[in-house]
Amino acid sequence: MSRPLTAPDPYEVASRLFLARRSGDWTAADARDLEAWLEVSPVHREAFESVERMWAASGDAAGSESVRALRAEALTARPQGVSRRWAAIAATLALVAVVGGAGLKALGDRGFGDRAPQTYKTAVGERATVMLADGSRLLLNTASEVKVDYSGRRRGLELVSGEAWFDVAKDPSRPFVVAAGRHTVTAVGTSFDVRLEKTGLRVAVVEGRVAVDAVGQGRISEVRAGERIDVTGRSAVMRPAGPLAGDWREGRIEFASTTLAEAVAEMNRYRRTPIVVTDPAVGRMRVSGVFYAGEASGFLDALPLTHPVSVERSADAVRIGAAQDKKTSSSR
Repeated sequence: MSRPLTAPDPYEVASRLFLARRSGDWTAADARDLEAWLEVSPVHREAFESVERMWAASGDAAGSESVRALRAEALTARPQGVSRRWAAIAATLALVAVVGGAGLKALGDRGFGDRAPQTYKTAVGERATVMLADGSRLLLNTASEVKVDYSGRRRGLELVSGEAWFDVAKDPSRPFVVAAGRHTVTAVGTSFDVRLEKTGLRVAVVEGRVAVDAVGQGRISEVRAGERIDVTGRSAVMRPAGPLAGDWREGRIEFASTTLAEAVAEMNRYRRTPIVVTDPAVGRMRVSGVFYAGEASGFLDALPLTHPVSVERSADAVRIGAAQDKKTSSSR
């Protein structure tokens, strides 16, 4: 994929790059191109950060059907009476007039006292960044939902579904508490990842430490930087954080001798068309590598090259089975 990285207006370039990075066809080469463009000038970096702030201001409205329609309309006609800088951002993110104004007002109105809870969501394959009122940063992974309910004494959040990364601003007087299912994760100032699964909870810490509690049962464990805890029922297993601790923030998924069945389950979190393993023996094969999340990750292209499998696509699913003579195909 080739994208122009030079243009008269850096805000137009930043807007295109920001939206492209959220798409399913973002590659490692694109990431390198983006970093090179950011290093050219402080103006480039400020332009890209402005786009990120504008997106954060829109909250979960940016993913709604109405805003998607606005985005399509904005891409075909520049709004009148808007500066070139903000027109470029509005056209790409569909934050025109009402949506952009409401988002900026919401940020301006948020103080540190009691306020109405806020809800942020992402669709399958989407990621989003939200700057919270206290300076903390919330990153939502694919198909995730977080409710934010701050008060004067407590910074309360709830991971309703999916996975989220938290960069917590330090404030010892107001604990940062994330509820997830039957558990809570409490931090003061740290960076950590929480993933809610059908079987339980996974918490990985990159900086500082957090306390993991079970509702009504008390403390399970403290998790420190470089550690991860997997909680299933009354069982808790501590292990190194590993590559799963936040690689998704850059759209990457890393497998290290993972069963194909487990790898497929992970890839399916980012896909609208599911991958189905049709042969249990194939599901037990081991895979390793780094892939990008989404429909066009390269994962399905690589499999037939390294494993004796066939990959076949239909309208409702992509099926992986044992390779057959004269019948091995690949699909993205």
